[in-house]
Formats: sequence, C-alpha cells, structure tokens
Amino acid sequence: MAQTTGLVQRLSTGTVFSCAWIGPNASNTELLFVTSDGSVEDSAFAAAMVDTLSAALTNYRAVTAFHGDHDAKITGLTVDPV
Repeated sequence: MAQTTGLVQRLSTGTVFSCAWIGPNASNTELLFVTSDGSVEDSAFAAAMVDTLSAALTNYRAVTAFHGDHDAKITGLTVDPV
C-alpha cells in the first residue's frame, strides 16, 4: 500500500470518476483518482472521499491518500487535524 501526502492542488469531478492532484505545490503533484464499482455502498464511499478532498482543497488542509503500489485509485484518506 502506497501513500501520497500533500495539499490537494486541483480537483476535477465527473460522473464516472474524479481526479485529485496531490502534492507540496502545483508543479510537483501526483495524479490520483476516485471511482466506484456502482454499488450503493461504494458510491457513497466515493462521494464521501470527493467531499473530503473538496473540503481539504478549499481549506488548505494537507491530506494523506492511500492507494495501491501500482495504481492511482484512492482507497483511503486522512486529513491533517487543525
């Protein structure tokens, strides 16, 4: 399990998946994504992740996104406390 830590520099949302650019500054980011398998539970989980990423973006909070070693799908997320 890999992790990426930094500020959410950019967030792009769509109907199928959402992309988050996470890193220390806008020119040094890793592109990660959130998607669901279509089930009710997974869709709710993905929506909560996008809401959390959006809140972190607008409030300048650092996040740690957990994803697979060889893929960019976010499977977990933590936000630094105030």
